[in-house]
Amino acid sequence: MTFLKFISDRFKQFFSGDGPSKSEETKSSELEGREKVIAFSIALFFALCLWFIVNLNRDFTVSINVPIHLSNLPDDLIVSNEIPATARVNISGEGWKLISVYSNPPRVVVNAEAQQVNLSEQVRNQVSAFTDLNVVQVEPSQLNIETERKTSKKVPILNRVDISLRSQYGLLQDPVFIPDSVLVKGAESKLAELEAWETANVEISDVNRSMEREVQLKAGSSSLMIDPTSVVMQLDVAEFTEAEIRVPVRTRNLPSGQAVTYNPSSITVRFDVPIEQYSEIQGTRPFSAYVDYSVIEGDDSGRITPEVEVSETTDQIVRLRSFQPPRVSYFRVVSQ
Repeated sequence: MTFLKFISDRFKQFFSGDGPSKSEETKSSELEGREKVIAFSIALFFALCLWFIVNLNRDFTVSINVPIHLSNLPDDLIVSNEIPATARVNISGEGWKLISVYSNPPRVVVNAEAQQVNLSEQVRNQVSAFTDLNVVQVEPSQLNIETERKTSKKVPILNRVDISLRSQYGLLQDPVFIPDSVLVKGAESKLAELEAWETANVEISDVNRSMEREVQLKAGSSSLMIDPTSVVMQLDVAEFTEAEIRVPVRTRNLPSGQAVTYNPSSITVRFDVPIEQYSEIQGTRPFSAYVDYSVIEGDDSGRITPEVEVSETTDQIVRLRSFQPPRVSYFRVVSQ
């Protein structure tokens, strides 16, 4: 900062003449130097002006984007193919005359009822209003316009938001969107295949509390328009803690007259539960462990992995972390 202040002070002294007391000879030398700088700046300015005047009288070729506007489209129809918003046009002419068309490009109005449009011809007609300018190339040169009956359809929101939670925090339920659906208007053939509308790819990181966030929906197109364009996402977040219980291993679909015993007969299940529900979970059995008898019939190793699931009677929010041991031995007892 000191260096910058020093440079700033020196510039002020140079142009204002203020500063420490100097000899008459030094002041005269500095005055002469300033006069040379001023004279050089004026000469440079006029030289640049002359250069522009001379060069802008020459012919140039420039590229401009000409907006395309569709007209005469009936209310019950919609354009089903993609129509570019602009056409790339190369124009040649004197520099002075190109400035006006470059700064204010003309707009091409296309009749939407026509199936094929000669865009090059229409652009030339528009540019003809500017004298002595030639259209070299128009891209695209032709437009194909396809129309279909316009209809509407309400589809649900498909979540594409990447949510990263802080350690030990979790969602109590899936994200909720308000509204939970979007009205899509467009070509009948495209809406027939549409099952849901995605949100934009958004990342929300380090979440440690319940929150609401506006989320933009994936942008529509000329053939598919949406309403609304954004939704509110609600996140219900809580801090979780770890708990564990002993769960006996049972057999499902056991045939009559059969019996199966396991070693060990129960497993230790570790799970996460919201801190405010930890006391409620004590003394309950929120998980069950089982082995389907058909799996035992197809096994010849004598050891099997039980299935662990949340009990239907559990009201608390629990999430399985792991269970030990991961495999148990079994013995089939056949009644005589």
